[in-house]
Amino acid sequence: MFENLKNASEIFSKMGEMRGKMEEIKKRISNLRVMGDAGAGMVQVTSTGDGAIVDVKINRTLFDSEDNKMLEDLVMAATNDAIQKAKQAAEYELKSITGGLDLSEISKLFGGNLG
Repeated sequence: MFENLKNASEIFSKMGEMRGKMEEIKKRISNLRVMGDAGAGMVQVTSTGDGAIVDVKINRTLFDSEDNKMLEDLVMAATNDAIQKAKQAAEYELKSITGGLDLSEISKLFGGNLG
C-alpha cells in the first residue's frame, strides 16, 4: 500500500516538472513556422505550430485566370496542408520534450489538453 503512495508521489512530482517543460514547448510550438502548398507551389500558406495562419502567397498568374473555383480550391488545399504540417511539427516537438510519452490522454484526466 505504501509503495503505491510512493509511486503516486513520484508521478505527481514528475508532473510538476513537466508543467514547466510544457510552457516551454507551447512557446516553441507557437514560434514554429511551416508552409503548406498546392498547385506545385502556386499557392503557399504559412502556419504557426499551433495552427494560426500567418501568411498566404498566391502566384500572380492565378489572378489572371477566370477560374475562381480553382483558386479557391488551391487556397483551401494549401491551408489544409499547412495545418496538417503544423500538427505534425507540434507532435514532434511535444514528443521531443516528453521522450515520446503521449500526454494527451493523461492531461484529459486533469481537465486539460496538452497534446
